[in-house]
Amino acid sequence: MPSERHGRSVSAKKEPFLLALWVMGVLTVGTLGYSLIEGYGVLDALYMTVITVSTVGFREIHPLSPSGQIFTLVLIIAGVGSFFFAGGVFARALIANLPKREARRMQNSIDSISSHIILCGYGRLGHIVRRELAASGCRYVVVEQDEELVSALLEKKVLCIQGDATDEATLRLAGVERARGVIAAVGTDADNVFITLSSRQLNPECAIVARAEDPRSEEKLKRVGATSVVTPYRLGGRRLAQAFLRPGAVDLADLALGDVTHEVLIEEVVLPEGIPADERTLSGLNLGSRFGLIAVAVRSEGNLRFNPRAEEPLQAGDALMVMGHRVDIDAFSAVIA
Repeated sequence: MPSERHGRSVSAKKEPFLLALWVMGVLTVGTLGYSLIEGYGVLDALYMTVITVSTVGFREIHPLSPSGQIFTLVLIIAGVGSFFFAGGVFARALIANLPKREARRMQNSIDSISSHIILCGYGRLGHIVRRELAASGCRYVVVEQDEELVSALLEKKVLCIQGDATDEATLRLAGVERARGVIAAVGTDADNVFITLSSRQLNPECAIVARAEDPRSEEKLKRVGATSVVTPYRLGGRRLAQAFLRPGAVDLADLALGDVTHEVLIEEVVLPEGIPADERTLSGLNLGSRFGLIAVAVRSEGNLRFNPRAEEPLQAGDALMVMGHRVDIDAFSAVIA
């Protein structure tokens, strides 16, 4: 409970002060006790108190009277108690600082990356999204409020932040200004609208994919900056129907989505600036004989052209959708980069 955690935090902050007060009290009582019982001077009494409390085993200055021996026994017990108290305070301080050190280490790791994807929400849908991002080799940061889910991510060594993704400060900690994309996948459409709006304001260039439970929210999400909106229930319903009506089309869709159960996949490769003039057509790229790839479509200025011709003109910024094995697609991407 928050109030209980706050109470424990306050008492933990007081412990060093209480320890210092306890030690000073023991030294004061010991010095006064030896002065009154044994008639020692202040320095001798303090010396006797310190060697007794610390249990270092030095001999006493003068043989002790029975009263002095009893007092010494009590002082030894108080001294041992002080050591246990000090050990407990030190151990609790170390344990209390572990999460802070881990959080600093995590933040340093997040601050060191760029062109990553921020996944907001790690529920059932977010769990699947994270798995797909990991399988594709993308760098990503998960933002989640639930402490148990964050702990599970930390065990997997996943970059994550515990916080409210609708808060701009949390998005900044996740590096939204440096991110190449944001996925708003929390449970409510209102929160996803907030995340989309904040992300678009903080990074006008990044791609934003948002989840919508209610189809009526799609237009709102696009209006505040979403690049694409996905409605899971509608998408799932269509998939169920198509798996029965057109199973072959579903297999092709799996290829396009890069399903890991298929050896062949379809992927989009963006042509960079400075592409040589002799490679500004499909025949110039020579995808088939050079890389073993098939050109499926070309996306240019928002228009998608399927089954492009061999002499299809290409320019920097066009997205070429190619089909083939992962290793061949990676080789093509590396050559034109």
